[in-house]
Amino acid sequence: MGIYQLYFLKMHSKLLFLSRNAGTKDSAFLSRVLADTLAAAKEAMRGRNFAHSPYRTKIITLASGAAAALVHLEQGELEKMREEILTALEAAAK
Repeated sequence: MGIYQLYFLKMHSKLLFLSRNAGTKDSAFLSRVLADTLAAAKEAMRGRNFAHSPYRTKIITLASGAAAALVHLEQGELEKMREEILTALEAAAK
């Protein structure tokens, strides 16, 4: 398994977990998982071969969704946060 596939799977599993647990009121926990997802994306993007990875678009899609979800979380909009996560997961599945 390639390194970018591992990054993608890590990010995907975290966002999938959040989509199922978005109703929790523990915003610190939700924020930490989103921050971990974005940290994985930043690490992947620093990779030397990222521009040529077949997972590039999927990783960028998940990172964008996580960033948008974090903004909604900070504004207390849990349902919009969940929508952003689901949209990103759906787009990355294509």
